[in-house]
Amino acid sequence: MSPRFKAYGILALLLLAGAGTYYGVESSGSWGITTAGPKDSAKAEKKEETEDAVPVEIAEAWSGPISSYLSSTSNLRARRDIEVMARVEGVVEDLLVEEGDLVRKGQALCTLDDTDLQINLTLTKQQLAQARIQLEQAKIEQEKWRTQITNTKAELDRKETAYKEQLVSEQEVAQLRYQLDDQTHDERVAASRVRELGHRVDELEAQIEQANLEISRTNITAPFGGYITERQVELGQSVRVQQQLFRLAAFSPLYADVHLSEQETDQIIPGQQARVLLGANERDSAQGRVARISPIVDDSTGTVKVTIELLPADRNFRPGAFVRVNIQTDTRQNAVLIPKRAILEEDGENYIFTADGETAHRRKVALGYENASEVEVRSGVRPGEAVIVAGQGNLKEGSKIRTVES
Repeated sequence: MSPRFKAYGILALLLLAGAGTYYGVESSGSWGITTAGPKDSAKAEKKEETEDAVPVEIAEAWSGPISSYLSSTSNLRARRDIEVMARVEGVVEDLLVEEGDLVRKGQALCTLDDTDLQINLTLTKQQLAQARIQLEQAKIEQEKWRTQITNTKAELDRKETAYKEQLVSEQEVAQLRYQLDDQTHDERVAASRVRELGHRVDELEAQIEQANLEISRTNITAPFGGYITERQVELGQSVRVQQQLFRLAAFSPLYADVHLSEQETDQIIPGQQARVLLGANERDSAQGRVARISPIVDDSTGTVKVTIELLPADRNFRPGAFVRVNIQTDTRQNAVLIPKRAILEEDGENYIFTADGETAHRRKVALGYENASEVEVRSGVRPGEAVIVAGQGNLKEGSKIRTVES
């Protein structure tokens, strides 16, 4: 037998041996190797479909109230915001408050040294006491002359009667007349002195009153309750009249002025409810109301100023803070509502996807009122329907879906 023939024989035997081995393994499964049957193919197809389904989150549409709003921005301002001024000159003797302190009406903020004012007050009181004594003396002197004039006139009347009867000489009558003239002059001088001293007493009393007022003004107090927002004075500083010492603001209530068009203001009235949202991210909110609507239109902007009064809010709401104001204009009590994040838009039309079992369906919707998280659906959805709120960007009509929890 040739070598080539032997090689072919050996190869044929090896192939037969391999086929026999495979047959035995397939039949007995002794090596754990199996072939795919019909049942296993169905499972594989099911797994492939599950892997192809789009994961989504679902929420049910519901019925509830929703309102419409006019929206604008503003900065909060205090009801009262004033500069506390010095009303007398002096040196700051005591500093009693700091920026951020809450003070009550009449509370002392700082005091000025009143030593010079007290000295002047004491001197003025002494001058007043002396002037009053002099006034009383002048009144006594005036009264003395009035009494003498009365007596002299009575004596003159008797002398003139006697002179007519030639019982006294003309010289005696003339002497009494001269005496009466002198007494009248002296009474006038005394009366002038009384008036002069009376004016002096009045003047000194006024000075004392003013001195007391100035001394009281060295105690700088809060004209109303509020927060110290600025302190512009230091201990030991010399201040002048009308120099600003503090800034005081009453935080309750706070106001926000918004400017709306004439057409928009036709939709609101005083007392209407508003919602005030704080900051660019609108992290906090407070209730408010329309306090005033300006009777005029700003000719430079064509808008009307509307003042919103905030009801009591937390301390995050401060004068100067940026806010968004939403003035409620209407409320629908039984609107169909869905989460705002369910809405998609294409070519100017709004649509959503609803879930029917494991299948998504595209729905065109007409929207109504909305707020930060919810939107009213005027048509296209009924309460209780399952609406896809996450994952819908990857869907099309008839897409397979699987629900996942948020």
